[in-house]
Amino acid sequence: MTGTPSASRPKMHIGGASPVSSPAQHSLLRAVAVATAPCELWFLEQMLDLGGVATGTSIDGEVETLISRGVLNDSQAGLRLTSRRLRDGVLRGIPPSLLAALQERAALVQVRAGRPTAAARHLLGALREARRVDPELVSRVATDAAVDPALAADLLLAACDRDAAGHDTERRRDWLLAAVDHLMLAGRSGEAMEQLHREIAADRHGPAYRCMLFGRLGACYATERPSLALDYLDRALRRPDHDPVHRAWTLTTTAVVAARVGHPRATQLMEAAGFAHGDAPSPGGEIRLALARAAHAAAAGSAPTAGRILRTADPDSVSARTQAAFLRTERIAGQLTLGEFATAGAAIEAAAGEIGTLGAAAAPTLTALDCIARLAVGELPEAEARARLALRAPQRLPDEVRADLLAVVVEVLFRRGETTAARDLIDAQSPPVSWPDHLQWFRFGCAAAADPQPARHGELVRRTLWMPDRTLRPLLLVPHHAPRLVRAARLLGDHRRAGAISGHVKRIAGRVNNQLWRGVAHHVDGLVSGDPAALRAAVSRLRTTDARPALADALFDLAAANGSPPDEAAAAAQECAAVYTRLGALGDQDRASRLAHGLGHGPRPREPRPGHGLAALTAGEERVAELLARGATKQQAAAELYVSFHTVDTHLRAVYAKLGIRSRVELARVWDTHRPSR
Repeated sequence: MTGTPSASRPKMHIGGASPVSSPAQHSLLRAVAVATAPCELWFLEQMLDLGGVATGTSIDGEVETLISRGVLNDSQAGLRLTSRRLRDGVLRGIPPSLLAALQERAALVQVRAGRPTAAARHLLGALREARRVDPELVSRVATDAAVDPALAADLLLAACDRDAAGHDTERRRDWLLAAVDHLMLAGRSGEAMEQLHREIAADRHGPAYRCMLFGRLGACYATERPSLALDYLDRALRRPDHDPVHRAWTLTTTAVVAARVGHPRATQLMEAAGFAHGDAPSPGGEIRLALARAAHAAAAGSAPTAGRILRTADPDSVSARTQAAFLRTERIAGQLTLGEFATAGAAIEAAAGEIGTLGAAAAPTLTALDCIARLAVGELPEAEARARLALRAPQRLPDEVRADLLAVVVEVLFRRGETTAARDLIDAQSPPVSWPDHLQWFRFGCAAAADPQPARHGELVRRTLWMPDRTLRPLLLVPHHAPRLVRAARLLGDHRRAGAISGHVKRIAGRVNNQLWRGVAHHVDGLVSGDPAALRAAVSRLRTTDARPALADALFDLAAANGSPPDEAAAAAQECAAVYTRLGALGDQDRASRLAHGLGHGPRPREPRPGHGLAALTAGEERVAELLARGATKQQAAAELYVSFHTVDTHLRAVYAKLGIRSRVELARVWDTHRPSR
């Protein structure tokens, strides 16, 4: 461009505007056209400088000329071409090789300006036009923590495809493995596995490389099917000539999976991983070792120890990016274990706000933790609404996340007395039956154990009852499941198993040593021994926590205990019925009301509800209907009830359906005429 005489250069005519013919104006238009967003003068100056284009005058003057000719628009955001059609015309007029060079030049300018995301987009554009671009620049941009994992993965895969001939075998391998990591972070696990399977089938670089790929495939399956993960990781470790760094990576990854599922060789694997990492540190190895050691401590019920280990890891280190999401979610799970529900809620909200850095793969896990937290404190409608919304999302969910979300819905249905719906949902699932995959369905099994007739789900419930023998980690997250398991074991006639679970809970309580777990331990002890004093102690301790469903369940069992004094039993039954009502757990409330009535106190229990009309409204639906019938907006109702706008909208649609109405006016009329009484 710079050496072409202006007289012989083709002139660029744009509609009725004057011709654009100077080198500077040509270059300016092209720079603006390749920009991924409205650009500022500094960007144009650097683009022209890197291209060796002299303006002859100030760049401001050239820009003003183009604006006056109707070619450029100026705004607070920056400069852009006046129309998409014009931009397309400019881009079509640039030869492909020059277009690739311009995109790469723009990427370098953006990198220098500290804008790696824009640089990544430019490099993707360059790779569409050229065989190769500066590999160092690709590596630098793709590993920047500020770049969204999905964009980084697309960039690396494009670079791998353009370098399919393998001009630099080692670099291409690093790109592919990094792309797989980023695909996993982006929630595109299916694509990650497809890339690995394709590379294994191609068998490009010999057995050692195949073993490396098997290791990565095992890591991909860690949150999907632990059995396959362990199998692939084992295959990756079989070669004695494995590269030391990749061997350390594989061993630390294996240690994490093994510790999470209570593998009998978890301790030996962690020791081997520690030695391997010490000899040849792998990227993120310290984080993986911390995750493994924390999971191993949690398997023994030592939640405080697990928390201390996780706090030593730095999620902001460059090498921790692929593990940062796991580290954050494990820390949140630890807070829930300790009953720090408000702290966990704030941490979930903060992590959700950083999802662009953590990766979209973390979003479903954060949603599941949020639902579990809300369930623990008694926000049943909100927990169910969020769980159902996540289950309907198009994104593929890891098995453990899906099982946890289903467990939330099932538990809420049982607590509301919608037993048939809960049973139908349980029967529609096909959880794995063998270790270690069935561990991911532990909390779903606990939800099934809430069935008044747990024998209907006999195999699922029995497997769940035995899981804590291998690892206590799944039980830690939802303490109020422990009394439910003891109750289910007794209903199934397995009193030894009930006693074993009680022993596990006491071990956890001894190590956690807070009011929540001491209360749960007293509760299970009271169920096993039949001693009202233990149940009384459970109620006393649980009153000091935010775990309202756990308190209500303990009150119910205190009221139902044979040795409880009549006045104490009646008071406990009435109180738990009131708590259940506030939670919207109308099925549990009915049980408590029947118990209170049987003890000679309290109102007569409600009659079974028909499927339509005011009597069919749930407690949550009634509260929403009452507020809206009185003139509140949906936003005001959400604020009043401490739920989301989405939950209010869901309840309102249910109210309309059950009452056969279509408007707020009709709702107010029905409510004033036939206001329900409880």
